[in-house]
Amino acid sequence: MNDAPGAGGASPDGAPVPRPGAPESFVLAKGRDLTVALLRPVGAAIVLLIGYFLLPINRTSDLNILGLTVGAFLLASFCVWEVRKFARSVHPLATAMEMLVALSTFYVVVFATTYYLFSEYDPGSFNEYLSRVDALYFCLTVFTTTGFGDIAAYSQGARIAVSIQMASTLVLLGLGLRFLNLLINQKRQATGG
Repeated sequence: MNDAPGAGGASPDGAPVPRPGAPESFVLAKGRDLTVALLRPVGAAIVLLIGYFLLPINRTSDLNILGLTVGAFLLASFCVWEVRKFARSVHPLATAMEMLVALSTFYVVVFATTYYLFSEYDPGSFNEYLSRVDALYFCLTVFTTTGFGDIAAYSQGARIAVSIQMASTLVLLGLGLRFLNLLINQKRQATGG
């Protein structure tokens, strides 16, 4: 393989160089870029989960309005940060992977919070009271399409929320498959096969 700039392979500094005819914006990111692309959303996921478990959003808290406001601000900031990161990226595939991980985390935290709030503010929405752990567990069983049946939505609002999560899981799965397809095609183009 020719390593001259513009001929595919790597430049003298080790940076990937596109093959002839390949758009420069679709250069595959290498080691460190991919690691950082995964660590950023994992770090953000940890912050979101800490907020999910620690913010005072329960009905009995005197600070529940503040907790809900801070939580909404964290989620909105997370979205703005990811969109800005994607818009400025020089490695769109690495950034797309980062956004997929971030979107999955955002998705789980938002739905777990929704189920917890239903259980807190509208008792009887589920067949049992959901703690934050229970709400996260239920969200993950819906997300993974496992559905053990131990927790069930009873109220119309909770059933609508669960239905939205089930439908959006299909969309997220489709995005994941599309991203995987892009990665495979890009890898084939980069290796000339």
